[in-house]
Amino acid sequence: MRGMLLCRGQMRDYKDLLFRISNAYYNLGLEKAKLSDLSGAAELLKKSLHFNKYQTDARNLLGLIYYEMGEVPEALVQWVISLNLDPEDNRADHYLDEVQRKPGALERETAAIRKFNQALYHAQHGAEDLAMIGLNQIVREKPDFIKARLLLALLYLDSGQNTKAGSVLMRVLKTDRNNSLALILMDETKKRTGKAEVEKNRMKNAFSHRRMEDDDVILPKARRQATPGQTVMYIIGGVALSFLVFWLMILPSVRRQYNIEANERIAQNSRELNMVNASYEELSRQYASVSSAYEDAAGRLRAFEEENAAFTSMYRLLVSINEDYAAGNVVQAAESYLSIDRSMITEEPLLGMLQDVDRYMLNEGFDAIVSMGTDSWNGGRLEDAEHYYDLALSMKGDDPEAMYLKARLLQSQDRITEANAIFDAIIGGHPESPYAERAMEARGY
Repeated sequence: MRGMLLCRGQMRDYKDLLFRISNAYYNLGLEKAKLSDLSGAAELLKKSLHFNKYQTDARNLLGLIYYEMGEVPEALVQWVISLNLDPEDNRADHYLDEVQRKPGALERETAAIRKFNQALYHAQHGAEDLAMIGLNQIVREKPDFIKARLLLALLYLDSGQNTKAGSVLMRVLKTDRNNSLALILMDETKKRTGKAEVEKNRMKNAFSHRRMEDDDVILPKARRQATPGQTVMYIIGGVALSFLVFWLMILPSVRRQYNIEANERIAQNSRELNMVNASYEELSRQYASVSSAYEDAAGRLRAFEEENAAFTSMYRLLVSINEDYAAGNVVQAAESYLSIDRSMITEEPLLGMLQDVDRYMLNEGFDAIVSMGTDSWNGGRLEDAEHYYDLALSMKGDDPEAMYLKARLLQSQDRITEANAIFDAIIGGHPESPYAERAMEARGY
């Protein structure tokens, strides 16, 4: 029994520790939220909820931050969870009522999310202009939608519109002053526009010492001129008196004050240096993480664009073959058909289209081209006839009829060696074909 009581006491101490940690993170998040550091506050509030999911104050504040950043669906989720955990006297009930009371609010938020997803899709598929048009419309309707503004700034930078990117990022940092991605993009914007160098020079000039000009010297008023002897005595007496006063009264006090101020400056500089080092290390970690995520996303986007480009190219080629064939441009359709790279056609929709194209090009299309060759031969256009037969044989190289017709055409032009080679190929490759017997007759067997 004593052991059970001890265990329960330890559990209570453990829970109390978790609650204190949760409350500490909540207080830190609240301070950051007051300083307009929304993203930093959101991270601290998430940690608070990690240690105590029933911390409704932290959950409600996290919802308010999401709402301020334009992410209304995430805010609603936090408030609904908060209200379910603590239904009595919960501010989340008021927040939900405020959103629902606005006419058409939820519909507008849903439409904004749909537009953002569409703009993101356009950006990923090479239609950056359409993406920027959609994002500009979103930020006009929802000025504090941070994700939309960040994507718009990234697209502006990618297209070289650096000034517009800077304006968009300024609005983001006005809402969320320490947004890590916005700060990274702003640094890049300043580098491109030259403002980074200007700020560096301005800071350098602010801490530089200005040289004294002639106008800075205050000239004394004219006085009655003393005799040479008096002047020497005045100088000696003044030097002696000044040295004595300085040595006995001023120097010790100056030394003490200097030592005190120097020690204070050293301590203050040490504290500031430690804070700067800690902030620099944290920013370096965040920058490395964001850069890695950005490079990974960019790599996936490039791979997707390359795959999508191959799909689009083959799709357009198959559509053009179909359109040319339907319009009666059989030769153009055949030439396009021969340019198909079948290794690039792996998607099910394209495979189905390719099967349809193979069916009519290797049957009706092939017969039409062979007939065009024969018509040209009969009309005395021998070069055209040979071109059509070659085109047909490029599509179906083992067709005995097309082979026989081309061989006879060559034979009629006294190109006997070329003709005999094709006759032999018919006899050896298609012995059962009726064109094998004709080839033997033409060959003289």
